Amino acid sequence: MSKIYDKYLELKKEDKNKLYLFKSGKFYIFLGEDCDFINEYLVLKKVKFSNETYKCGFPENVLDQYLRVFKNHNLDVVLVKDIELKQEDKVFEFISKIDIDNITPLEALEKLSIIKEMVLDEKRG
Repeated sequence: MSKIYDKYLELKKEDKNKLYLFKSGKFYIFLGEDCDFINEYLVLKKVKFSNETYKCGFPENVLDQYLRVFKNHNLDVVLVKDIELKQEDKVFEFISKIDIDNITPLEALEKLSIIKEMVLDEKRG
């Protein structure tokens, strides 16, 4: 299971009435029952997150707009941002920030070296 899903299950045990909105890369996502519940108020595309559950969400740049919607519907939504990423998520996040249209060959080699170290650290780790 993913760290996000594990955290979701942990939080739901603490308070099943709250809706937990997770920061995941450049998106905010709801999982499981929260995904189903939020879609009673607004339509977010529901897709498989893992073998255990589904997710739905929206890009981080529209968070404030959605927070207003949640507030207007008196929904108790809790933002969860600080979950330690798995190493492959860190690598993906690093790669996703590389502007491949504006990178020199030397900079590309430096980035590859950093990625290599990230992967090797995980294997050692």
